Amino acid sequence: MSQSEDWLIQEDMVCFADRAARLDWIAAIMPTAEYLTFPSGLMAKYLFEEARYCFVYGQFLAVIVLGLAFLEKTLASRFFMAGRNDLERASISRLLHEARNKAWLTEDEYEKLERIRLARNPVAHFRAPLAEDSIEFRALGKENHPYSVIEQDSRDVIEAVMHMLGRNAV
Repeated sequence: MSQSEDWLIQEDMVCFADRAARLDWIAAIMPTAEYLTFPSGLMAKYLFEEARYCFVYGQFLAVIVLGLAFLEKTLASRFFMAGRNDLERASISRLLHEARNKAWLTEDEYEKLERIRLARNPVAHFRAPLAEDSIEFRALGKENHPYSVIEQDSRDVIEAVMHMLGRNAV
């Protein structure tokens, strides 16, 4: 057996229970529907699938980035289908504001998505050490480990992704 195979077997033994628990959690919040639709096409489906897979395997930073990309593509496609070609390349911030203004999002949904967007920013964009919106600063404020903050952010993203997916389900 190769060193790579040994490493994978060890990794599977150590992480199996946590992966199974995350898979159970994701299955419990998956929308119940005959058909799940992806209005923005195949890339959105890939983003959704990879975000789910990354969550189960504990790749929480990837979940945050991929999940937000899924949400952004989904909102942009809805606006495009409604004739709002001016929003084709709009930022997630602008899409969220426009969706709230059109009552496509409730105030609660908007606030949750805005919190998720703000949590994603220090993952995707540079921040000075211990900037107030950094993962490290948030972890210090909660007296928590930074990876726990990242995991919770990824759970929030997955919940939002599932909610958005459920809105488009048939």
